[in-house]
Amino acid sequence: MRLGATKSEPRSQATNYRSVARALVETARAIDALGEATYGNGLAIIAIHTAIAYTDALTIAHRELKSTDGDHVRAADVLVFALGARAEASHVKRLRRVLAAKSKAAYSGNYYTLDEGRDLLWHVEKYAAWAEEMLGTP
Repeated sequence: MRLGATKSEPRSQATNYRSVARALVETARAIDALGEATYGNGLAIIAIHTAIAYTDALTIAHRELKSTDGDHVRAADVLVFALGARAEASHVKRLRRVLAAKSKAAYSGNYYTLDEGRDLLWHVEKYAAWAEEMLGTP
C-alpha cells in the first residue's frame, strides 16, 4: 500500500484534531438545520473537513502519523495503515466516498445541492460516530 505524503505528529495532538472534528460536525449540522437551498457546497465542504479531521485524529492517536498528500483519498490508506485490522471496511469505504467528493464540492465550480450536502453529512456522521468509538473517552 502506498501511503503518499505523510507527516509525523505526536500522539498528544490527536485530541486537538478530535476537537476540531467535533466543532466542524456541529457547524455542518447547524448549516443543515438552516435548510437554505444554496448551502449545499458549504455543507458538503464542512462535512468533508469533519471526516478529514477525524481521520487525522485516528491516525495520529494510533500511529503518530497523518496524511498530507494532495490526493485527499490517500488519507484512507493512511487510516488503514494506522489501524490495521481495526479499520472497518465499511467505514474506510465511506471515508473514500466522502473524500472523493472534495474536488467536486470545493474546486470544480459545480453547484452542489442541499440534498447532496445532506447525503455527505449523513455518511460523515456515521463515520464520526465510529471514529469517536475508536478514539474512546477523551
